[in-house]
Amino acid sequence: MGKKTKRLLSTNSIFLFLLSYGLALTLTAFIIASPPLLFRGMQQIIASPSNLITDYVHIASVGPAFLNSGLLTLSSLFLLRKHKHHFCSITVSIIMMLSGFSFFGKNIVNSAPIILGCLLYLRIHHSRRQDLLVMGLLSTCLSPIVSTIYSVPGFLISYKLLALFVGLLIGYTILPIFEFLKVHTKELNLYNMGFAAGFVGMLGNFATKKILTIKIVPHALSFEHHDVLLYFLLILFSIPLLIVLYFSKLQPIDSKIFLLDLKKILRFSLYGYFAILICLGLRVPLSGILVGAILTFAGFSMYNFKFRYFFFPAVGIFLTALLFYQDIATTNHIVIILFGSTLAPMTRKYGLLTGILSGVIFSVITRNAHHLTAGINLYNCGFAGGVTVLLMDAVRLLFYKNQKIKFLCQKQYLHLIQKEKKLIAKFQTAVQRLLPKIFKTRDGYS
Repeated sequence: MGKKTKRLLSTNSIFLFLLSYGLALTLTAFIIASPPLLFRGMQQIIASPSNLITDYVHIASVGPAFLNSGLLTLSSLFLLRKHKHHFCSITVSIIMMLSGFSFFGKNIVNSAPIILGCLLYLRIHHSRRQDLLVMGLLSTCLSPIVSTIYSVPGFLISYKLLALFVGLLIGYTILPIFEFLKVHTKELNLYNMGFAAGFVGMLGNFATKKILTIKIVPHALSFEHHDVLLYFLLILFSIPLLIVLYFSKLQPIDSKIFLLDLKKILRFSLYGYFAILICLGLRVPLSGILVGAILTFAGFSMYNFKFRYFFFPAVGIFLTALLFYQDIATTNHIVIILFGSTLAPMTRKYGLLTGILSGVIFSVITRNAHHLTAGINLYNCGFAGGVTVLLMDAVRLLFYKNQKIKFLCQKQYLHLIQKEKKLIAKFQTAVQRLLPKIFKTRDGYS
């Protein structure tokens, strides 16, 4: 009986945390702005094409952006609750990603047809799989297609109906496409839904430009509300940290499950702080897209990717920006670095040097993928991550066709992995020795 109570991240506690988070977003909107301003702002958000990068903070101010994120978060939570979803750490990751992207692409209107299409697919095929239900929420990354068609100037009812039909069609077909492509990437791409959505986005780009002759216009970012966004993120990431400190001092932790839950909560806070420090260190003011990237990065840290699996692709991305693009202190570069976490499974399997190389390739592909999808796929980095994984795996298989080269490569690879493990072990030992000295020094001064 005692062991059952020692679970911090239970289904109910996660739901309550996410519910509080959604309510906080909504209430913050009413604190920042008046109801008439929120109403007008929501109208502007719904009427916008919403393609990358449509910063809702720039279009409608910060209050309506918070309200849109809160409404989408709450509606997603109640949808999952209605279908008896088992809330776990991955749910936190997905809700954070969903609410984050609600600052620059998703809204309560353009997401609805896609979600309805997913629910229709699940109902017809009698699938009660929990993972497909939450993937249906992530498939709203293609919602800019709905907005692009819906927001055509004029009062053409045919375009409104076409937008609804396209959204339903995308929702109905995206889940089987996701299942098919996930097998080919061998789950080495963390944001696999973005990879599947990229292929649909290319078709959507062609259809809107060539068939419907709709011109997709890029949008600007807003840096005027940096302080409000910064305070919101600091408060959000401080609360889990306080929870960890409270429970760690309350009593000795003798449950492995309880300790694991504390580590997940701590990672959420620390990764969030780390992302904020990158922005502040490079002196890049916060905008809607950066808030979305930070929330996604922190949320998926609970999906158990370790820092070193993210760090080495980030090094590759940083070197690419430094040597080729010279755009280190830009919003675009920070977003690419944070979403470089999509290559964490790739780094975990093939090693740290492979992680750096994958970061270089990922950075180049991400910076050019918008030509294919024109911002219709919000998870552009997930698409680039999938292409990176397939490309590197194709090169590996090409070399492995020759048995002598295969034997030599595998031998060198094993040697490299052993050296990397020894290097990491030495680093961990040095950190463990350094921490007690730091605490002793602090005690001496106190």
